[in-house]
Amino acid sequence: DHIEPYLLRFTHRFPRVFAALRARSVILDPPVITSKEELQHSIAAMTRGITADEKRLVTHSLSFGSRLVSEVMTPKSMIATVDGKELLGPLALDELHKTGHSRFPVIENDIYHIVGILHIQDLLVATAKKTPTATQAMEQKVFYIREDQTVGHALNAFIRTHHHLFIVVNEYRETV
Repeated sequence: DHIEPYLLRFTHRFPRVFAALRARSVILDPPVITSKEELQHSIAAMTRGITADEKRLVTHSLSFGSRLVSEVMTPKSMIATVDGKELLGPLALDELHKTGHSRFPVIENDIYHIVGILHIQDLLVATAKKTPTATQAMEQKVFYIREDQTVGHALNAFIRTHHHLFIVVNEYRETV
């Protein structure tokens, strides 16, 4: 009962996989799949009707929700941050734009003290006569998630809060 939503989503998303499973069930006794693990095993055992890339994609998709945030997060050494006192003139905006990111944690002294989130799109459309600092332009709401939470939990939190950037913290509330 609890895997039915997964199966329905995958049936619509990967019709070739399930066509191959149906073709296999004509030759053998119809498989009764009662868990995600059994579905993954059935897909791994398939020898025709599905490519290796499709097998890998489906298998990884089934385990997506149970993966931990720590497995998919951007490590703190790779995070582009903005100091709260930094003036957001043309040079700073150019540097931020070059990163390819649209949101940046605004820090006070170091990465362990995040005071807000800067959205680059808000700066690009702003027509202020005075160059703002990052603290003046940032959004003060900062959302956190623990590294030991599942990606499924994180996805639900993104949907619930309508935010696209969470700061990942460890059990001691340190930015990781």
